[in-house]
Amino acid sequence: MIYPMPLINDLLEDLDKVLWYCSLDMASGFWVMSMADRARAISAFITPFGLFEWNRMPFGLKNAPQIYQRLIDNALYGFLRIPPAADQNALTDLFKAGDPEETGESSVLGRRSYIDDILVTAGSWDLLCDRVKALLEACDKWNISISVAKSFWGLKKVDYLGHRVSKEGLEAHPKDLSALADLPFPRTLRAMQSFLGSLNYYGRSSKTWRSTLPCYTSSGR
Repeated sequence: MIYPMPLINDLLEDLDKVLWYCSLDMASGFWVMSMADRARAISAFITPFGLFEWNRMPFGLKNAPQIYQRLIDNALYGFLRIPPAADQNALTDLFKAGDPEETGESSVLGRRSYIDDILVTAGSWDLLCDRVKALLEACDKWNISISVAKSFWGLKKVDYLGHRVSKEGLEAHPKDLSALADLPFPRTLRAMQSFLGSLNYYGRSSKTWRSTLPCYTSSGR
């Protein structure tokens, strides 16, 4: 199945324009998805006790993020971007599948979702409560559970996709910054490219570091 994943940069756009945030983490993740007969057969694994097949979608499958993202989008968009019946064809392409199916449900507004991480935002407390209620009702209809212990409700600063989000703007997560600081100094071109890729993820948090970036990317030195 070909299904587009959202761009993280798009999901982080304009988050400083609101006041309240809810960061929600889905419970059990991929395990809420039942495996089709064909998928169980091709993902079977051997153990000392025999051959076993997954009844639920495990972590680590190449297309698992796309399948789960499709589930979340179908639940929250209010229409089916790829109907479940299309799963019978492993080569289903969203861009060639035609018009989406209407479900009669309304879209959950003011939220951004990346796999099992969902952020709900609003400029007022009452609007936030309304949006969270709509999201919870949609999750209930689709039998999607939310991990209460891993979620944060009604805060003015939350963590989302490796960033600290607030009305002041985006900040790099301190834990991730400490990991970057501990990286060894790159001594090869490939190591430098990997290092710059790590920095690029947090490029929004610094307005000055990109000024020296072209020197490395264009010359490779």
